[in-house]
Amino acid sequence: RVITCRSAGRAQPGRGGGRKRASNRDAGKRGGGSGGGSQTFHSESSSPTTARNLAAIAALAKTMVKHKDAVVDDPDVGYEGEGFRLVRCMPHLKRREADAAVTAGRVLVNGVLVKPSTRVRRGDVVTLDGKPMNWEPYANSVERELSMATNTFNTFVYLAYNKPRGVVCTVEPGQRTSLLYVLEREIKTLKVRLFPVGRLDKDSSGLVLLTNDGRVSDALLDPSRKAEKEYVVDVHREVDDRDVKRLASGVVITTTQQRGNEETTAATQPCEVKKLAPKTLKFVLAEGRNRQIRKMCEALDYDVTRLHRVRIDELQLGDLDEGLLRVLSEDEMKTLAARVALRVKNSGGAAKVKTPTESRRRKAAIANEPTGWGAKIYKESHCD
Repeated sequence: RVITCRSAGRAQPGRGGGRKRASNRDAGKRGGGSGGGSQTFHSESSSPTTARNLAAIAALAKTMVKHKDAVVDDPDVGYEGEGFRLVRCMPHLKRREADAAVTAGRVLVNGVLVKPSTRVRRGDVVTLDGKPMNWEPYANSVERELSMATNTFNTFVYLAYNKPRGVVCTVEPGQRTSLLYVLEREIKTLKVRLFPVGRLDKDSSGLVLLTNDGRVSDALLDPSRKAEKEYVVDVHREVDDRDVKRLASGVVITTTQQRGNEETTAATQPCEVKKLAPKTLKFVLAEGRNRQIRKMCEALDYDVTRLHRVRIDELQLGDLDEGLLRVLSEDEMKTLAARVALRVKNSGGAAKVKTPTESRRRKAAIANEPTGWGAKIYKESHCD
């Protein structure tokens, strides 16, 4: 079973931002790509039940949406626990539609006008335009799944994330455009510390793998492995067919290493470049130089207007919408396990689990086999 969590479509400008938040989230293009074998939650999902189930747990960082004086902070519900964000528990409505309906006063909880940030709990009566909504089955189902998956601190988590433009691939808590801030609620719900594998710059979007398993970064991004990464790139003008061949064969660019700030001027390695549309290209790279595709295009006088990653090795973005998370499918987990096992074999022994901090919890995770999502990949990569 795949669990996904919906995150902010774009990084928010700050807490308590009022109605401007909706316009900020509207910016940016939707995710794309092909492949992927797991169920996902997206706006036009072919599985409405799955979409509504997953939406029930997708609580984000607190938001404050101003409304009329009649709005109260929370209804008197008398239920233990935090409950679920109201706008995540509304069947048949997308997130923005739910926000708009609540803000317009069309939604009542127990007969009381509320805010989009209101949390609903078991037994609450939620009505839309006077008609009751059956929201509880979706919330209950996902709550059970999440509880089973995260009930131990040493569980390894592997999530595919469709990073929006404007989000920075860092986990710095003080930066409001960082992953940690944008996915604050999801990370707290999962009760694990995640870090990105396969970073994208702030102006790029698409597939990023989030995990708490330090072996994965080495297994996927080790230069000696030459794992492919696939991108869809839009440029400002029509691409000449001769330039497609030049890009594929390699062009000389100057790049700066992210660590050390050392500059390197050299030709790029041959790669796959295909023209998808007059102004759209597909790049498949095994190389990983800083801002490589942008600089390759700039070398031939093309300005990149959109850069979107759809694949890392065998991990596909699929139809995951912008800003959303999903757990890897069973097939993807098997592929990842094989990559980790190969890395362990080539390194001559068991790979060290590099979690963000040296702590007692980390030592316990190394000493004991994890359960839940990470059990399969852990066992397969630690076999003799």
